[in-house]
Amino acid sequence: MFKRLITLVLVLNLSQVFGQFSMPHKFNSKVDFSAQTKAYDLKTIDEFEVVDERVIEFAYDKEGNLFEYYYQHEVRYVNSNEAIDRNNKIYVSLANAFELVDYDVRVILSNGGIKSIGKDALKEGTSEDKQKVQYFAVSGAEKGSMIEYYYLIKRPAHLTGNIYSFQADKPKARVIFKVISPENLFFKSQSFNGFPNLRIDTTLSERNMLVADTNDIPAIFDEPFSNDQANKQKVIYQLYYNTAKGKINPFNYGLVSQSIFENICNKLTKDEEKALDKLMKSANIKYAPDEVAKIRAIENYVKKSYNFVESSDDRFADLASIMKVGALNENGATKMIYHMLTRAGIDKELVVTSNRFNNPFDKEFESYAYLTSFLLYFPKLDKYLCPFAQTYRFGLVPSGYTHNYGLFIRKISVGDLNTGAGKVKFIPAPAAEITQHNMNIKAKLDASGDSLDIDFDQEYKGYYAQTYQSYFDYIPKDKMKDYEEGIVKSLNEEITIKSIKIENKKADDFMVLPLLLHSKLTSAHFIEKAGNKILLKFGDLIGPQSELYQEKARQLPVENTYNRIYNREIVFTIPEGYQIKNAEELNLVVQPFKEKGDGCGFTASYKMDGQNLIVTSTEYYNEILFPLDQYENYRAVINAAANFNKIVLVLEKK
Repeated sequence: MFKRLITLVLVLNLSQVFGQFSMPHKFNSKVDFSAQTKAYDLKTIDEFEVVDERVIEFAYDKEGNLFEYYYQHEVRYVNSNEAIDRNNKIYVSLANAFELVDYDVRVILSNGGIKSIGKDALKEGTSEDKQKVQYFAVSGAEKGSMIEYYYLIKRPAHLTGNIYSFQADKPKARVIFKVISPENLFFKSQSFNGFPNLRIDTTLSERNMLVADTNDIPAIFDEPFSNDQANKQKVIYQLYYNTAKGKINPFNYGLVSQSIFENICNKLTKDEEKALDKLMKSANIKYAPDEVAKIRAIENYVKKSYNFVESSDDRFADLASIMKVGALNENGATKMIYHMLTRAGIDKELVVTSNRFNNPFDKEFESYAYLTSFLLYFPKLDKYLCPFAQTYRFGLVPSGYTHNYGLFIRKISVGDLNTGAGKVKFIPAPAAEITQHNMNIKAKLDASGDSLDIDFDQEYKGYYAQTYQSYFDYIPKDKMKDYEEGIVKSLNEEITIKSIKIENKKADDFMVLPLLLHSKLTSAHFIEKAGNKILLKFGDLIGPQSELYQEKARQLPVENTYNRIYNREIVFTIPEGYQIKNAEELNLVVQPFKEKGDGCGFTASYKMDGQNLIVTSTEYYNEILFPLDQYENYRAVINAAANFNKIVLVLEKK
């Protein structure tokens, strides 16, 4: 990953050694949280966080090496058996810790009694992905109890940017956050989504301290079509000035652009140059007629020839080593594709960005915390490529990297010296036309009149194609039938598949040709009899639809994963001697943004052609973000598709 590219050179002030944690961190002998809980009706609350206190303190050890303490202190109120069960294991983050310095756990009973769990609380287990995890095992809690714990660890100093979030699905009565550092280290910070800005506190001698202290942070919930993680109250901080070295903002984008360019894009070793020669021959791009064809050939070769691994091992980032071990990591994939493109004479820029569904890239606050993932940008073509996303191809990158900012690094030359120059720019989301799921359906009653015979054609493009198309190369032959039928049965599980024909089902076809599925189906699901009438679940022919019917007031703005379009045409052959009683229900138009750029909408209409009922509908989403005050209009569009889905046509005899 990107963070391994940065070498930190710290000039330390050895005359000041602050090896001990500055803050008191033991339990208070007096148990009184009434000040924090006075605004809450404890009898009616299932669970909430009474105190969330976190402290990061930077200090020097006896040898003058910088490290940091991380202190976390929490008090949780539990008032139901479910809440007690949810908190009987409290996981402790000891990743990269040098040392667990201290910890303690206790339960404060509703009558004021204290049950001390102490050092016996810490246990080790195994997570679902078979990783070792540490947790506090909490016992003895009852309804109305408070579970209090703290832990203090010593770990490597993180100066290049760190982000902490302070909102969860339970409210927090009091939140305290502190960043403490020796006199020679000054930090900058930025708060988001209503979290208070860190203020300078001068109560500690010979130390700098930034503090935020706030009350009553509300719960935040994951809502449909939202980005709750990005909207949480949070803070980012980073070293800004080291007086011992005399440099302001040492971790700026100018320096990091040079560092990244040197490690990814600049000169290769002799062994890597030899490896690159072999790679270019293997990729066989000499017959590619244009730049796009060359880019696709290089990307397809790399993504189909090597195993992609999540590892920081240097062997997976060196071209010569990659060819020996047959595997690469993100740095290795980026380096390999970048240099092959260079050999092919392709103009490109390296982009480093974040995932907006975790931490959107803030264009104003320079921080390495945002520099987590690589893309390649082709200025002449105005398109992107994601080197490490094995199931994506040129022209489409994971949606979290779009509608986001990134650091664009281009090559500049000064004499014989090549280096990188960075600039923060916006990465737009692909237009809705790129991502489509289109249906063409022909349906009629079978000879018995109890089932529907359906010719079902589908076209997938963009992100919808990526869901399936890129994976065909990796599905075992004995699983292929189940995989293909699973795609078709997304229409409805209660169907019988007579035949399936699929076109363009290779990863190489992705973003070149749409994925096309032609299937013949039969199903009794869509037909019901009511006396001499036939009830046709016509809306079900477009498959299940999302709907937004919620009791609680909407909390978050709408944030779509990607722009998209659905085009549907359904031709239903009306049985001889029958007519449709309620066809007018098929005329449905919901376009609340028509006068404001037409951000999203749903339209459906019908016409008759002899015995054929022809229905066309279009549903489109042309914008990623809709502010909270536009939510009801957005909801109307989502629910329009859901309402269409519920239409039942009544066929009666003439």
